[in-house]
Amino acid sequence: MTTRSLFILFVAITVFGAGCSGGTAPPSSIDVAAAAKSALDAKADNELKLYEQMRSGGSWDLAISLGDELLKKYPGTAAAAQVQKTIADVRAKAASQLEARRLARLWAYNAVSEGNGTQYTAALASRQPLKAADAKKAARVRLILRQHPQWGQSVYLLLDNATFDCRNGCATLSVRFDEAKAERMKATIPPGGEPALFIDDDRGFIAKMQDAKAVSIDVTVKGVGDETVEFEVGGYDASKLPNKPKK
Repeated sequence: MTTRSLFILFVAITVFGAGCSGGTAPPSSIDVAAAAKSALDAKADNELKLYEQMRSGGSWDLAISLGDELLKKYPGTAAAAQVQKTIADVRAKAASQLEARRLARLWAYNAVSEGNGTQYTAALASRQPLKAADAKKAARVRLILRQHPQWGQSVYLLLDNATFDCRNGCATLSVRFDEAKAERMKATIPPGGEPALFIDDDRGFIAKMQDAKAVSIDVTVKGVGDETVEFEVGGYDASKLPNKPKK
């Protein structure tokens, strides 16, 4: 090979080497890991924002769902650490919110035209059905709160396919509000013989009921015997019976 040829080869090798050394080096594993962590933190931060929005708005059931999901998907992130500080409180409030909704759904409200006005009623079935020899005939006692345009406000127990046994005196009922000591409340059977038992002190009963979670009442039912019926009253909405008592 001539001197000229060797020189040309040297120049080509030098240029090629310079071109290679001036290119972009492949990213290191450290850079890749840092980028992945940054992307993960960004996603976690976005979910944290949603979690905080639900928490500040009192949507505890949605907040707990978002919080649990964030902790599961993004453990070890700053967002997860932030959620961990409040998740126990949110969980408790979510459970309370679900319970409040359950109790509210137990009540059935109705408003119908009656005479020159409107009759409003709120009805709640007993927590457990009455004991019966025939399970198919087991029925629940219903607690009824009524506002009638003519008769005023009433509170009574109502039975379907059964009647109260007052041979030993339904004149007073043993009533307990939550864990308070049982008290005697006067009661009246309607003269028409309907399967109902009216609590005379409707105002007193409702006032105490509104501060209670549960009410237990001892009754005697024909063909069944003595029963303690319990009502989960905590979800009562007084706004559904808007009229003031007339008696």
